[in-house]
Amino acid sequence: MIMKKFLLLITVLLMSVVVCHAEKIPKVVKVTVEPKDAAIYINNALAGYGYAEFTRPKKKNEVIIIRCECNEYKPILTKFYGGDKRTSLSFALQQDGFYRASAASGVVNKFFTIDLDSLYYHVDGDKVDASPAWKLLHQILLNYFDEIAATDIYGGYLQTPWQYKAFSLSEKQIRNRVTIRDISTPKRVAFQIKVSSEVAGTMAARHGEFTEVDRIPKELEPLIEELQTRIGKVSSL
Repeated sequence: MIMKKFLLLITVLLMSVVVCHAEKIPKVVKVTVEPKDAAIYINNALAGYGYAEFTRPKKKNEVIIIRCECNEYKPILTKFYGGDKRTSLSFALQQDGFYRASAASGVVNKFFTIDLDSLYYHVDGDKVDASPAWKLLHQILLNYFDEIAATDIYGGYLQTPWQYKAFSLSEKQIRNRVTIRDISTPKRVAFQIKVSSEVAGTMAARHGEFTEVDRIPKELEPLIEELQTRIGKVSSL
């Protein structure tokens, strides 16, 4: 009888310890993330930027969905279960490789006009011969592209094929090409040039579903400068 009472007492004490221990676990869980302007979503609801809190799930198998995202960084998606005893969570977002290896550009995906330098054309009556300019453009483009997809000097048109680039630490893929058209008249000799830039995620890229983006791979930045300066000057008209 004494032994049974002793065992009962021990059981009660152990349960009390467990209860006390459970009560010591804070009900609020804190979330911090870098960079500090990253948005934190708790169960798909915006909870804060850089810092947020949520109430610990009451049941062990109950789950909280946490998503952290910020422009130019790879997002984080994770789960927090009620049985998790952590009182705080800390995350550091990793910059998307696409943004590290590309640069913003305000001239892509639209035509800009170049008034040709007189060194690269000849006007004879109502005829304009801009073959020197076309020759130089071919040389410039072949430093950045493997080939020219279509060229018609007499029709005043040139286009490179799409050039694709994937990025490390990124699901994005970019593609670029250059289109040039001759809009010359005897009074004004000029070319219009467009550097197209489009981006897509891995799955979309497989289906050719790209969308325009105002960024360009850093290795193509010098190309834009060459196109704007080597054969003439950018026109404001």
